[in-house]
Amino acid sequence: MIPEPAEAADCRLLFVYGTLRRGFELHHQLARLGARFHTEAKVPGRLFDLGRFPGARPDDREQEWVHGEVFELRQPAADLEVLDEVEGFTPGAPEQSEFVRAITAVMLNSGARQSCWIYWLGPGQGSRRRIASGDYAEWRSRGAVT
Repeated sequence: MIPEPAEAADCRLLFVYGTLRRGFELHHQLARLGARFHTEAKVPGRLFDLGRFPGARPDDREQEWVHGEVFELRQPAADLEVLDEVEGFTPGAPEQSEFVRAITAVMLNSGARQSCWIYWLGPGQGSRRRIASGDYAEWRSRGAVT
């Protein structure tokens, strides 16, 4: 589910909820790209344990939330190509991708809503154990890694 080119061209923000967050295994990928931390935020969804990393699915009812961070990308088109590879997303074959990149409304800590890129768990990925808190950092700090 890739947005229309005009919407995509205007979006410089990326919401991350797992190992791309500050202090985790893949954050160096964002640092290498020069992405700048913007704020903490949350998105309506459910978070799942995939073993070495989490995955999220959207929740249009806004009854559950996934917590994470928003980063500003310096060169969105080029940066997203790199991140697509990191996240296992193939734009030409989203149905075969582990994660699918999309634009979604994110609630910033200020309460404002902002459009951001996100990598949702792909449609072909089976169900996994839920992380009930919706916060991968909090879950990991409790030593709940599988």
